[in-house]
Amino acid sequence: MLMRLKGLIVLGLMCLAPLAHANVERLQTVHEFRSEGYTVGTYLLIDNNLFERIREPGNREAYRESLSRMENLLRQLDSPTELRAPFDAFVNLIRELEALPGEEAHYGLATVNRIMMAHGVLDKAAAAMYEELEGSAKEDLLTLHRQSLETSQILTLYQNNMFSSIGVYFLENKEGLFDDLDQSIVSRAAELKKLYPDQAGALARMEKQYQFIQPRLQNPLYDWVPTIAAFYLQRNIETLNDMARQEIEKVVVAAS
Repeated sequence: MLMRLKGLIVLGLMCLAPLAHANVERLQTVHEFRSEGYTVGTYLLIDNNLFERIREPGNREAYRESLSRMENLLRQLDSPTELRAPFDAFVNLIRELEALPGEEAHYGLATVNRIMMAHGVLDKAAAAMYEELEGSAKEDLLTLHRQSLETSQILTLYQNNMFSSIGVYFLENKEGLFDDLDQSIVSRAAELKKLYPDQAGALARMEKQYQFIQPRLQNPLYDWVPTIAAFYLQRNIETLNDMARQEIEKVVVAAS
């Protein structure tokens, strides 16, 4: 009887394992969907910033590529209504902005504000889905996700700082928000070194890149470098997301 019970437990665990792996992979997809959403917000803000006298086509190309990746990620998730509806609203507002005549588009800050508001709605919906799945992941992986997400958030917040007429909708906008994110990123970088000693080289590069741009992030009015900030921090975000994918692959391979 006892042996039979043990056998049933083992069988049950074997049946649950594929489901757990599927949930972790889905968690990663939702995280990357959020990550691309912040990339869209970042480059859209750069593209429409009035302090940038020359409108670089690369900024629009960057956010369009991220929109395309978001569409692909959404399809991987089977286009759940709770994400599809706010995503379509987000995209439609961006298309509305792009359809404005050149000069009018450059000064269409009311539309940019609506776009960022739509991004906030979309990100909250994705965050809710992420929370439902995060119990399936180990804390190490979640730490990578948090570092990636907060790096995305501080970058978008930095771009947002030069718009007096555009609100912050992806986080509660409170006094000291920027400093809180900065301190969290710095302290978590030290934690990641302990969690991933085999990634010492990649973590050291990310820390160096963050430290290079950090003084500029803290003094945006003194040294405004929107494109440079995006260049360095997006590299960190991509590295963190790559590390997260590698961790999931290890789990899947080990279980197969």
